[in-house]
Amino acid sequence: GDSGLIALRTGIAAGAEAILIPENPHGLEGLFHRLEHGRKDKTSRIVIAAEGDDVGGAFELGRLVTERFPHYDTRVSILGHIQRGGKPTCQDRVLASRVGVAAVEALRDGRRGEMIGVIHNEIAYTPFEHAIKHKADINEKFLKIVEMLSL
Repeated sequence: GDSGLIALRTGIAAGAEAILIPENPHGLEGLFHRLEHGRKDKTSRIVIAAEGDDVGGAFELGRLVTERFPHYDTRVSILGHIQRGGKPTCQDRVLASRVGVAAVEALRDGRRGEMIGVIHNEIAYTPFEHAIKHKADINEKFLKIVEMLSL
């Protein structure tokens, strides 16, 4: 929620018109500028908003775009909800079983404050303070790529 790295890379891959991320505080004004002054022959535009953007989430962003550009048919999709769907594969079920057993064993052994995962196909324990709040620096060149591709 604090980093826009995934949103930035996804937006580049999807050809997004604009990508709003916490690391770029001018995202909303930049978006409005692109929507107002961008190519007029485009029939649709993709905008990606990271969870931690300063606008207030995708639905608030959709409301602001609709308010400013009422002639646009604005639609909001929360990809996280779509990604969580689908049937688990055999590999998903095996992974869930391995991690579940390891979690019960860890509790039984008195382990606390750790995340359980798999590293190099082996169960691994990672302290929570090492597993969260890792912020990757945003490569400014990626932001430039978005600007250039959206023209």
